[in-house]
Amino acid sequence: MDKIERQINSLAIDEIVPFSYIKLKDVSKDTIRKYLHRLHERGLISIEKRGYFKKIEPFNEFLFVYGSLKKGFDNHKLLEKYAKRIGKASTVGKFAMYEDSFGNYPYLIKEPITKVMGELYEIKRKELLDKIDEFEGAPEYYQRKKIKVKTHKGVNLAFVYIREIEEIPKEQKPLKIWENNTDYKVHKLDSFLAGLH
Repeated sequence: MDKIERQINSLAIDEIVPFSYIKLKDVSKDTIRKYLHRLHERGLISIEKRGYFKKIEPFNEFLFVYGSLKKGFDNHKLLEKYAKRIGKASTVGKFAMYEDSFGNYPYLIKEPITKVMGELYEIKRKELLDKIDEFEGAPEYYQRKKIKVKTHKGVNLAFVYIREIEEIPKEQKPLKIWENNTDYKVHKLDSFLAGLH
């Protein structure tokens, strides 16, 4: 792996080369391809098309998630392959967390009520952050901001998605942690539908 990284480091940023550029004595093409895919996941290279890759600018950011992107939740699949889970985390500052009408997702607003619990991830690929921006509807629906979050490893600056123009829902109590509770969601939907009649 070190020999492959040395060969890649000799490349210019964004120079596209075929997989065959990597030459290692007594190492099969399949093994080299597997190594290159691992380096792609680590954010050292980007695989462009079948059989080609390029060296990319190093990228390293942290992302704090508190809703459906958490491990075990509906949308975690967006993070599980290309982001490294650091662990459970909480905001250093205080926010208010509420949820949409049906309990499908939570959102933070800048109201100093409580520290919010979630998870911290390390992201090594810019295109992953771009994909999450698109998923979260940023910057129209959510705004991606940097805040301080605390884990068992200390304090980090991390991106978080916040709703900046949002009124406090009077009918809800602010949440400290968002749970994935299907029965609760069904109850909220039933209540909403009952209110339409």
